Amino acid sequence: MQSALAEALAFVVREKPDDPIDAIGRRLLSRSSKAESSPLDDEEARKLEKPIVNGETAVALALDLYGLEVVPGSLKDLDSYDDRNFYFRGTKAREELALPADAHAVEGADGTFHFVLKVHNGVESLEPGFIEAQNQAMAALREAGVWCPRALPSRDGALIAFAPLPLSSGVVRNHAVRCLPFKPAGLMGGVVATTGLLRDVGVITAKVSKALASFEHAATHRTFMWDLAQTLAVRPLLTHLSSERRTLIGSVLDEFETLVLPSVPKLRTTVIHGDINDQNVLVGPAGAADGERCVVGVIDFGDMCHTWMVNEIAIAAAYAVIALHYDRPEGAPSVDEMPSLGEVPAAVAIVSAYASQMEAQGMALSEAEWSVLPTLIACRIAMSLCIGAYSSAKDPTNEYLKLTLLPGLTALQRLRATPVDELLVALKSGSTP
Repeated sequence: MQSALAEALAFVVREKPDDPIDAIGRRLLSRSSKAESSPLDDEEARKLEKPIVNGETAVALALDLYGLEVVPGSLKDLDSYDDRNFYFRGTKAREELALPADAHAVEGADGTFHFVLKVHNGVESLEPGFIEAQNQAMAALREAGVWCPRALPSRDGALIAFAPLPLSSGVVRNHAVRCLPFKPAGLMGGVVATTGLLRDVGVITAKVSKALASFEHAATHRTFMWDLAQTLAVRPLLTHLSSERRTLIGSVLDEFETLVLPSVPKLRTTVIHGDINDQNVLVGPAGAADGERCVVGVIDFGDMCHTWMVNEIAIAAAYAVIALHYDRPEGAPSVDEMPSLGEVPAAVAIVSAYASQMEAQGMALSEAEWSVLPTLIACRIAMSLCIGAYSSAKDPTNEYLKLTLLPGLTALQRLRATPVDELLVALKSGSTP
């Protein structure tokens, strides 16, 4: 407990919260309860602890905490899993809220910038050490040349502010709040995935792995439902699925037990971003005549944790495969003009580029990491289906939670049509049969 108290005191000295005694108490409470909670308990708590924030409150928080006046009509409630996120344009009242590297100035609007106000769920608000870890990881990526946001200082200079806000139960919680620069760019999910774009995602994912390889923060060592190392924790959620889906996903979980778990001692561990997907990858035009897109940044570090390094590319590949089955964006080329990639070619494109970049960085994938990769890709899709169904049952009005359910099922069915050994050969060779 002494180390926990020392960590809590260090936070108070560094961040200077309005109520230091309350801040110390919340951090000690979080530390003492963490060991007793399961991954499913944590996921359940996140649903119950989602803050209630309307547009008027968001505008007030931007002004009161950050001195930003929201441009009327610019506020937009963004999709979010457990937190509340608001995009807005705001006037820059303080120089420290805008750096050239942030790249968030509004074109043609002098003195106005793009921002995101993020109100964290109650679970992380009770444990701001993890939010600190996100801030520090973002700084590490920026130093490595990968664009991502940074935590902007509040009026008091704190990178994590706090505000009392209600939960759905009516209980008022002191929620953590951050303001981040918003880079005007498209999401990968809003464009048609091409081999070139997926290879670009693979390269940027490897750069993230490199940047985080030497990163360390105590709060990233956590038991987290979305960590691929916790794959078997989704077994209780199979009851939320049809018998057909239970059979499919059950086979993936069985394979995790027999193929992945014996290899665990041979897998490198590190901090990973943990959610490089089509909704968290920013893209922009590459300037090519064929309209090809390129990756210009990554966002959302809320799934960050210390786990197996290979999980980073497994997660990115899983979502690349799922994204093949989303509805095509409005105005995108038709299937005849730009045929969709298949599941295996998409996985090969992103994984082969990642592997090549990792080798160039002196961090080549080991034989053990290669051997578990096909199964881990399937595990992430299976986890997405299980947790998505569970979360949707808990919050049926949140359409964002249903985003990957049907596409994920189709992706998993088709991916599993290729035997694991054949998929491994394709991934390692960088080519499809």
